[in-house]
Amino acid sequence: MISQISNFKLNSLRYLLLLMIWPLMLLYPGSLLAQIVPPDDEATPSIQRQLLPVIGYSTDTSLFGGAFFQRINYGEDSDRPFLSSGRADVTGSIRGEWVGKVSYDRTRSFGREIRSSASLLLFRSKVSHYFGLGNNVDFSQDLYDEQFFYFENREAEFLYRARKNIGRFGVEGDLDMFADLHIAYLDASLREDESRFGEDFPSGSIKGWTNQLGIGLITDDRDSEFGTTEGFRYEVGARLSNTVIGSDFDYATIWAEMRHYLPLFSEVVLAQKIAAEHTIGDTPFWGLATLGDEKGLRGYHLDRFRGDSSILHILEARAWLFSIFEGEIRFGGQLFWDSGRVFSDFDSNRFFSEWNHSWGFGGAMTVFNPDFIIRGDVGFSAEAVRIYAGVGYVF
Repeated sequence: MISQISNFKLNSLRYLLLLMIWPLMLLYPGSLLAQIVPPDDEATPSIQRQLLPVIGYSTDTSLFGGAFFQRINYGEDSDRPFLSSGRADVTGSIRGEWVGKVSYDRTRSFGREIRSSASLLLFRSKVSHYFGLGNNVDFSQDLYDEQFFYFENREAEFLYRARKNIGRFGVEGDLDMFADLHIAYLDASLREDESRFGEDFPSGSIKGWTNQLGIGLITDDRDSEFGTTEGFRYEVGARLSNTVIGSDFDYATIWAEMRHYLPLFSEVVLAQKIAAEHTIGDTPFWGLATLGDEKGLRGYHLDRFRGDSSILHILEARAWLFSIFEGEIRFGGQLFWDSGRVFSDFDSNRFFSEWNHSWGFGGAMTVFNPDFIIRGDVGFSAEAVRIYAGVGYVF
């Protein structure tokens, strides 16, 4: 590690700063121990790299550790958010969850103005959650403590998206069309003989391929894809899973999403997200819409609500509070309110009734690169308190 740091030429100030941040990160919920890697030399100032040994805590996974690497090549075109962006993330937890994910995004591909995004996920968990289907499934803390809502699963997923600009939207926004290829395999099994998963799936094992082809539209007028301060982003799309393309299930997924960002005053942004999803056909339980994680209804247990359809609204106020070392290190915070529900055959179809709500707060930090944001959130709901950690804002 020492030779690695030397090769990247970290100066003494950064050494000192990392030593100061280390104990603070240990106390921070879902902490990340970071080593930030600057550009190789002055000839390539547009390339930013971050390498982080990771250790932390999340209530969904307990203590976890691993490594995270990010590389962003901003290129020389001021109209692009970047030329390419890549991430690699490997973590494991003491509760038996292992995650490996690699993603790559390039705004110009195959010598054409086609944006390509690809990701590969390998996942294994002994503490995946299944509470049943519907918006009003019963919850018991005692049963949860007895692992009644747990099951074990293994998952492999590949997603490729090709995106092409087809016009302008609004004053400065882009209108893009995209096509998706989604290949996934999941093998789920009982962890305990007495469990909600076992009651709903008496065979004790559900597995199969869900291969999908999709299309959709995106309009984007944000000033940044990492730390947005103003603008909007809209997306609508559909994916089809069919035996013709090797899937074990015939179903379709339709979704729509709207994001708005409004600067209230200096360093304060009001962010809003509205998302809806609907599935049609022979949908496996892991292909249904879910709510309850770091991306929505924070404060509820992981995948707390599962149904044929979902609606989610997030309102979040973000602020950068202060900075040090001439702005190279920034500290901020956020307040949020999440609302949403799922729909199934067991629920009322009244749109504005039986919504679930959660609220919370968190902190954010950037180190040497304003586009590299370390985030932690604490969410509160009527059922639980949950702690989350990650890289980047939730939207």
